[in-house]
Amino acid sequence: MGSKTVPGVPLAHYRQHGAGVRLFCLDCLAHRDLALEPVIQRLKARGIGDEKTGIKAVAGFVSRPCPKCGGARFETSPAFPMRPKGEGWTVPDRPA
Repeated sequence: MGSKTVPGVPLAHYRQHGAGVRLFCLDCLAHRDLALEPVIQRLKARGIGDEKTGIKAVAGFVSRPCPKCGGARFETSPAFPMRPKGEGWTVPDRPA
């Protein structure tokens, strides 16, 4: 997963992909996906970041413990939307 010294790609980049933020608890490996815009708005409201904040850096701003285990060690990554069945990777038809 991520590094505390590398902030990652700015959150604004993920707007074009329709992605959110995936928050992982490093103690129990539970995770949850958060919508991107509310994450950016919360960073701005708290005065600690904005859309230029790196995706990996968001983990350092989590102020509540994990609801599953009470842990306080987190990592964050992009949460890309699922593609509808039949879209995405395809295998071309092969001649018989």
